[in-house]
Order: sequence, then structure tokens, then C-alpha cells
Amino acid sequence: MSAPPARVLDLRSVFGVEARITTSAEMTGGARVEMECTVTPGNGTMIHYHPDQDETYQVIEGRLDVFLDGRWRPVSAGESLTVARRTVHGFRNASAAPVRFMNVHAPALGFQAHLETVDRLARSGKVRGTKDVRSLIYLCMSAVEHEPDVPVKPPYWVVKALARIGRTLGFRLDG
Repeated sequence: MSAPPARVLDLRSVFGVEARITTSAEMTGGARVEMECTVTPGNGTMIHYHPDQDETYQVIEGRLDVFLDGRWRPVSAGESLTVARRTVHGFRNASAAPVRFMNVHAPALGFQAHLETVDRLARSGKVRGTKDVRSLIYLCMSAVEHEPDVPVKPPYWVVKALARIGRTLGFRLDG
């Protein structure tokens, strides 16, 4: 029996990332989720940490900058870097070309579900970026529901407050 086709998550409006799930959480019984990611120039994630997950970046093409120990570290093609759970980090593409890398979260926990929710919300037009207040509310609702990480910038209390506002206003993550 062959593996199901890889799902491609379009997260470009939020992180500038397209993520192709190569090994799903379901395939590993929740032990990990693996994705091949492409991040466009000038994009990346917020600064955050995962309380109960290790995260690995293995760069295939280009150079990824990873925020670790208070500074940005370059990770070039052929190199990898693992960030231990509870370690503050983030990534960005500061170059002029796309960066392609494998990304592994172990264990998977709610990480894949969060990215699938963001993809679904982006495809439905509910999430259009990070400068739109409605989009931010939806992103915060998904982050609180799936607990993929704990943001440092912005602080988690802001994320929880925006999620609460969304629930109060009747925003829904389905559809």
C-alpha cells in the first residue's frame, strides 16, 4: 500500500511559506510531522517556543536564518539545526531567493492541525495576512485551539485575548 499524496498547505499570506506534508502526524501515530517547506524572501515566523516539541530544520536549498539564543544564525543548504523544546526561536528568509527546507516537529501534537486550519482559513478568504485585524483574530483562535506553540512576540496573553474576542463575535474556525 502506498502513502497518500502529500498535502500542500498554502501559508504564504501568513508566513510566506508553502508547506508540503511529507509524513503526517497520522502516519506516525502522532510521533512527528514532517514537511518540506519553501519560504519566500523577506518572510518567516514570529518568535515563539514549543513547550513539548523539538523542531528540526534541514535546509535543502538556500539559506535559512534561525533565531536561537538571542541571535539570528544562518543555516545553509546541507546543514540542519534542531531546536529543543522550551527554546525560544523563529525562522526567516533574509535572502533574495526562496529557501527550501525540511521541517520536523516531534511529537506532532496540534501543530499539523493548526497549519491545516490556517490553510483552510486562507483558502476561504478568512485569513488574508497578518496586517488585517479579522485575519489576526482567526489566527489567534487557531493558535489557542491547537496550541502549536507559545508566542513571545507578540506575548501569549495578546493571542488569547484576540481569540476570546473572536469567539465573542461569533467567529468560527470551520469552513
